[in-house]
Amino acid sequence: MKTAQRLRQIFTTMFTVGLFTFGGGLSMLPQMKRVFVDKRGWVTEAEIMDIFAVSQSLPGVIASNTAVMLGYRLSGVAGALLAALGVVLPSFLVLLLVTVFYQWFIENPVMLGALRGIRAAVTALLFYTVWGLRRSSLLGVVDIILCLTSAALVLLLNVNPIWVILGGAAFGAGRAVVRARNRKAG
Repeated sequence: MKTAQRLRQIFTTMFTVGLFTFGGGLSMLPQMKRVFVDKRGWVTEAEIMDIFAVSQSLPGVIASNTAVMLGYRLSGVAGALLAALGVVLPSFLVLLLVTVFYQWFIENPVMLGALRGIRAAVTALLFYTVWGLRRSSLLGVVDIILCLTSAALVLLLNVNPIWVILGGAAFGAGRAVVRARNRKAG
């Protein structure tokens, strides 16, 4: 595939994801997975999981971070720039439109009802994402225990998610070091 064609596809794909996904960056993840892994086969499920994990761990908006990383993975710096532009442009245009008609939006019961319905649907999409990603993330009993412990720390003990992410990274790195040493010794 020619570079210009691939760049155009990256931009239009991200623009479409940005245009038809409501509820913020996390709600874009299932759509990105569906398009980039299932539909186009541009990346594997394992690759997208790694990209999601890194994107969530970095400062900034997860949708933009993911778009940049996917775009870069597919077509270098130009791909990263066009993917970022594609994913944020629809939000910018919609926000501009809403700003112009703000008063009408906040006083219109039909619009408020539509937004309430969108929130419920986004919650379902987030659940779908988590449920679908569990297969490639929770590969054994230790992973399940780490997942449940992380959830308990955040939900029950109000531990800042950054500490949970850093703890998960440290645990995973330590586990890899122990496995490497055991392989060398065995």
